[in-house]
Formats: sequence, structure tokens, C-alpha cells
Amino acid sequence: MNAINSKILPTRRKRIALFSSDPNLRRDIATRLDSLAIYDVQPEESAAFLEGPKADALPSIVILDVGDGTLLENARLIQARGEWAKVPLIALSGELSQDRIRTLVRLNAADWLRKPFDNKELINAVSFHDSGSEATKSRVLTFVSASGGAGATTMALSAAEYLAKKSTNAASATCLVDLDFQHANCSSYLNLYNEFDLASVISQPDRLDVELMDIIKLMRSPGFTLYSFERPQLPFEPKGQDFVFKLLDLAAYRFDNVVIDLPNRETPWLNTVLSTSDEIFLVFELNVVSLRHAKQTYSRIRELRGSGASVTLVANKQKRKWFGNYFSRSELQKIFKIPHIKIVSLDAPLLTDAVNRALLPAEVHARARFNKDLKAMFRERLDAKA
Repeated sequence: MNAINSKILPTRRKRIALFSSDPNLRRDIATRLDSLAIYDVQPEESAAFLEGPKADALPSIVILDVGDGTLLENARLIQARGEWAKVPLIALSGELSQDRIRTLVRLNAADWLRKPFDNKELINAVSFHDSGSEATKSRVLTFVSASGGAGATTMALSAAEYLAKKSTNAASATCLVDLDFQHANCSSYLNLYNEFDLASVISQPDRLDVELMDIIKLMRSPGFTLYSFERPQLPFEPKGQDFVFKLLDLAAYRFDNVVIDLPNRETPWLNTVLSTSDEIFLVFELNVVSLRHAKQTYSRIRELRGSGASVTLVANKQKRKWFGNYFSRSELQKIFKIPHIKIVSLDAPLLTDAVNRALLPAEVHARARFNKDLKAMFRERLDAKA
């Protein structure tokens, strides 16, 4: 059985410069933000802010503690703020006089927290004002089946595993979001179950933040992070759509690679996910029914995205034999009117063994034809566009 409890940390890609003359405050803020694993906090004395940014790179956020406001009377302060360019500044202070508040406004502070403040206020301020100056744009890869059982879930899991295997940093920067709330098959296939009660979060989606994302995630050593929940009624809940969009926004904010397993059924988020994904893998079987649904879904994507959408058509479960395949590659190309369609071989014993052992197909037999087909496809479609 696979190990499931090893700690997986997202990539530290959000640098925060913290300036405070209060050592206790520096320690408390650094400890709290560091615990979220996506922030790299660099604490210094308040006076160091006046020296401007280091030569190597600008941070995503500057947190400046002006204490009782004495620092605001320093003649160098306004000039120093200009050297930090457009980096958002979150100011911390105690009670301030009107004149010092006006100075704070002239500093173009993006936010202000009056001490004492709670951790929730701080985390919300940081995540809201993060400029993303150091973060690479997250890549969203969506797998959608043309019909039930076509194999999109298995391929989404395999894609996440393929990306995570590249390095420790790649693993911590990859997540899989399972939008099948009816069955939560991504977690079921790996024998992982999310016991967190989402009811209060779904009714109040604003509660979902980077801190809570750490609590509700599933982890699988040594690879990717998984968000998968079995809650069949979610698409019909008043705030269900808001919860899903908030979940996807935070996943894109936090991870470099976001893999989505998207059920091909009418939900409030179906068109939005198809419209905003960087790469879509449309998976279908080689039978008339699945091909018909695949053509309908492909046409829908083209209507939403135009001809510029990056769509990979994947004919799954091909039987490797000289005679007897109902559809050849050339016939598939005529049906969809595109020159390149990926074909993946059927290997029922491998997939059955993988599900029964709660393993990914590549962990059962990496050299199997099924895994070779997937690896070749991912190398072409994912590595070339990274």
C-alpha cells in the first residue's frame, strides 16, 4: 500500500520583506507566514527599510512596522518608499496622530493594520495584496472525458504524477483539483479520503484562504497535493459555485501547475474552466457514442475559445491489433478535422491492478505500453509548453 502521510510543502515563491523594531512581532509574523509554506519571510529592523531593496530581486510584499509613528518623521522615508517601486506596502502601527496618518497615506500604503491584530487579518492582507512579482503564472491543465469511464481521471492523476516526478520543487508546486464532487474518484483511486466537513466553508466561501487550503488538502508522498471532496449536493448549493471558483483561484495562486479533473456534465463552472484552461485534454473511447460526445464537447470548446485554444484529443483504450479496430487514426482525423490525435493503448490488467492497490499506473509497471503512451504525450504537450 502506498504511503500517504508524508509532508508535502508547496514551493516558496512569495518573498516577503518584514521590517520591525519589535523582535517579538518579527518572530510572530515570520513564524505564522512561514507555516503556510508559500511565503519566504525575511525579517529586519525597521531602519533597514530606509536602505531600499536588495540588489537581487524585489519581494512580493513589504510589511513595515512604524511602531508609534516616530519612523514616519524620518526625512528619508518618502524617498526610500520610491525605491521599492510598486511593491505593495502593508503598514503596521499602534495609535497614530492625524499628521502621521497623512504621512502614511503619502507613502502609498496598500493596507494598514492597527496593532494588536489577529493572524487572520494579516494573512488576508498579504494574500490580497500579493503582487506576484516573483511568481510564475500558474499553468492550468484540464482533463475532461467525452463520456463516462473514458479515462480522464486516470490521465489527470498520471499527469500530476508526471509533473511531480521532475524534482522535489516540481512536486511541491503541483496540485490536482478533483471537480467530481459526486464520486471524488481522484482520492478514491488512491485510497485517500477527505474527512473535513466543508458545510460551513461552502456556505461562506470567503472563509477559504491559503491557511485553510493547508488544512483541507490531501497529501501523497512523494508527489503532488490533491483537493478532492465527496459532496454530491455541492453543485446545487446556493454558494457552491462561489466555493469552487475560490478553490480554483487559490490553487492557481499557490501552485505552478494546477491539474483539473473536470466531469463532462452541466455545472455552473464547466464553461469557465474550459474557457480559462491553458491546455485541455479531451479523452474519448473508440466507440460511436463516445466519439459523438467528444465531437460535441470539442465543438463547445471551440465556440468558447475559438481556434486558438490548445486542445489535445486523446483516443483512449485502443486495442493493439492489426485488424478489428473500428476507427483508424486517419478516420479520427477526418471526424475532428485536425491532423494530430493522440492514441493510448488499452491495458485493462494494469489499470485494474493499479486501482485495487491504490497505486498510480506508473507505480505498478512504468514500462507498460499504456504508461509509455502517456509519457510520450505528456513530454510533447506539457514539457514543450512549460
